[in-house]
Formats: sequence, structure tokens, C-alpha cells
Amino acid sequence: MIKIIIMSDGNKSSNGINGQQTTRVRTSIDANSLSSWMALQSALVELFCGGVCRAPERFDGKWLESRLEIHQFGFGQSNPTYLLSIHGVPSKTITEGDTNKDHVVKLVLRRKPDQIAHPSSHALHREYRVLESLMKYNQQLQNEQGVLHSSKMEKAVPIPTPYAYCKDTSVIGAEFYIMEFVEGRIFVDPRMTSLGDPQERMEAFKDAIRVLVNIHNVPWWNVGLENYGGRGGTGRNENNVPPSSHSPTYVQRQLQRLLQVKSKQSELMRTSNSKIIDKEKRFEDMQRIEKSLDEIAKILSEHATQCPNPFGLLHGDYKIDNLIFHPTKPKVIAVLDWELSTMGDGFCDVANLCMMYFMPDIEKGWGVAGLGDISVDGTGIPSRLDVLSTYCDFDQCHFKTLGSNHEQLFAKQPSDLTVTKAWSGFYLSFLFFKNCVIVHGVAQRASLGVASSSKADRVASLLPEMVRLTWKILDDFPPPSTCNDGENYVGGVPICKL
Repeated sequence: MIKIIIMSDGNKSSNGINGQQTTRVRTSIDANSLSSWMALQSALVELFCGGVCRAPERFDGKWLESRLEIHQFGFGQSNPTYLLSIHGVPSKTITEGDTNKDHVVKLVLRRKPDQIAHPSSHALHREYRVLESLMKYNQQLQNEQGVLHSSKMEKAVPIPTPYAYCKDTSVIGAEFYIMEFVEGRIFVDPRMTSLGDPQERMEAFKDAIRVLVNIHNVPWWNVGLENYGGRGGTGRNENNVPPSSHSPTYVQRQLQRLLQVKSKQSELMRTSNSKIIDKEKRFEDMQRIEKSLDEIAKILSEHATQCPNPFGLLHGDYKIDNLIFHPTKPKVIAVLDWELSTMGDGFCDVANLCMMYFMPDIEKGWGVAGLGDISVDGTGIPSRLDVLSTYCDFDQCHFKTLGSNHEQLFAKQPSDLTVTKAWSGFYLSFLFFKNCVIVHGVAQRASLGVASSSKADRVASLLPEMVRLTWKILDDFPPPSTCNDGENYVGGVPICKL
């Protein structure tokens, strides 16, 4: 998903690794109430009193509050995110001659914003649930192998450790959860300009693709995700029963939902009594855009019935700035922002990652950084086709490492490169269409006067350009044609332009 972020000059960075910078607290938190709640959470008590630290004589909310420092992360998240630093925590193990007996424990708090556009948005409970399931999966790997390294392939999904979740809005005014702070590099610019060596940049992208494959191959049936997300038409269910031929695919269901959302947004704009400048002209312009979006949706819907539709855990917003890389190595050490995760079609994640090749540089005003204005030759940044090829290579390798027939029965089939290339334009077009609907919603809220005026107008102005780009991708990389019996022509004629 495109996060529309209007970054101030203070947030810009020449090396593109400002994702962990913090600022003053912009959305306040009651430190007293938070500290009292934290002192009652078993995982946090274990962390402070039985894990990395020796138990203080009096561990309670007052002890925590007296040591708690709160900052807010500067890189724009849809959910306000904070760095909690607890100073002066006694170390559990003190070596002889060590004068630094106290240290700082850092945690991250993510909370829902005060204003929510839709009840189902900002689903922190889903984010916390999937983090718990992935922690369980990683622990299973560790128990099986002794360490998180397979002799054939690293299968773990690196995540911050989730510690505690709170749905009681009386604590700090909103639902929230607390997780581990993972210190590393977040590249807000996919050019990764701070990496001087093209080889290092290539390895960083390669590892990002490897981790994405690991996500899609998580054994969901064995880590508590059997009933996670919608399941209709997305693949085999927990009993390994495939959907009927009449069941909608994941993309079909998403298109239906997006069209319903767009229709509701259009209705609200038409019936609005707000007095904005040039209302009639804006309405006519929006009608033309909406007609174009309907035409795009019609084309996508015609092909969505035959798309590959693999089934597995879907991150929902997989891209470079949602990854934490090791401080010095080109290795992903944590995947962030799981609120859009579900069970679905993993090729949507692949397309989400590849959207950067069509997005302009951040200075062009889209609010996010892309690679569309540069040549990646010689930079170490893989081409879009290299991403697809590397993804399929890792996916094939992952399938070969499955042990029992039981595992192979439940697991998704490995991705075929020919099929993946043939359908890549379809998935890209779908992802851009999805983001057009999101920006359409921003325009709708701006027309009602319920959005931040200057930023909302700026974001809404991007909609015509985004619609044009979606059409261009559909024209340049059309979906493969289908036979009369519904089978795809892949590996034969015709194949989409690559």
C-alpha cells in the first residue's frame, strides 16, 4: 500500500535511513497510567525482573514511571508509534570490574490514532495476533534445529518480540500494544544511498525477497492462523479441501470490496452540502475519474477469476521501508507494520514490493520514494524481473526443504517463473487500483471538509496521475489471455509484455 506521507524538511535524509529517528511526543500519552498497566503485564515483568535484568526491590508502576522516557517516531506511521526508554535498569549479569551496572531497556508502543476513518482500519489486534503466531513459528524452528538456521535455508520470519496488548482504551485513550525495539536501519528511500557498495545493496534486496518468501510459506495451519482473515476462494482450507470452481479468488473479493468502498465514497461526495470552491467543476472531474476506475476494475475482474491465486500468509504492505536491516550487514532483522496482514494471494505482496519501480522520486511530491526516475543498472538494485526471478528461486528452494508428505500436502505450491512473469502486470495494476481507491477516499474526505485541508488537497490532487499510471501498467503489461475453457495461456501464446 502507498503510504501518503508529507514529510517535512526535518524528516528528509540524504542517506535515506531516518526511519528510526524520534521527535517530541505529538500525540500525548499518560505516562502514569501506562506505567501502572505495564507493571501488571507478565511478559514485561519477566523482561524486567527475570530476563535481562535483576529484580529491583520494588517493581511497580512508580518505579517504571520514574525511569520512563517517551519519544515519538518521526517517520509517518498511520498508527502513532513511540519509543519507550526505561533508564537505570539493573543488569541481571554483572561482570567483575564492570562499572556500568545499569542500562536502558527500549520498547516500542503502537496505538490507534484518535480519529479513525473506518471501524475496520488500524487493526492493531490483528497485527499483534500475527506477531504472536510468527514468534511461535520461529520458536518451533529453534526447537527443531537448535538455532534459527536451517542447513538448507533460513526459514524464520524476523519480527520484534510482542510483549503485551491492551484493548482497554481507558489506559492511554486508545487501543495499543508493546513490542521489542529492534535497533537497525530503516531505508525510507529504496535507493539505499548510504550503502556505497552495489554488492551490499544487491544482498540487502536479495534478503528482503528471501524473507518475503518465508512469510508466504509460514505453516499457517500449525501456528494458530487457521481462522485468520477471509478464506473464501483463497486456497485450501485447514482440512486441505480446495475451493469450488465458483468460489471467488482473493483478488476478486478485494475488487468487490474496493468497488463498494468507492461507491460509498462517491455517494458521500454527491450528497455533500459542504461549500467548497469550484464544487461543480470538482464533481465533474471526479465523475470522469470514477468512470475510468470502473473501467479498470472491469478489466481486472475479467481476469481475476483465472489469476494464479496462491494461498498463504499475506503481509499486506511489504516494501523496503517496512523492514529493519542489521546495523552493519545487508540482512533483514525485523519486518514491521502487519496491520494489513491476512490470508490470501502472496503475489499481491510481490507486486506491492515492485510498485517502487513505477513510483517517482520523493521530491516529485507523491510523499513516498520510488525508483521510477533512475536506471538501476550498476547500482546493485535488482530490476523488477530480477525480483520476480529471485522470488521464484527462493520459493522453489523453500518447497524442496519440506520434510514430511503432510507438510507438502498443506503447503502452497512453489511459484513458476513463467506464470509469475505473465501475471505480474495484472497484480501491479490491481495494487495501483487499490491505492487509487484509497486516494479517492482522501479526496472524498477533503470535499466534506473533514480532512486536514492542505495535506488532503495535495494527496487528492495525485489521483488523476495515479489513474493514468494504472492504465499505463495495464497497457504495457496486460494480463495473459485465457482459453475458452478458462485455462491460462502461459509458456505459450500470448504472454504479457515483460
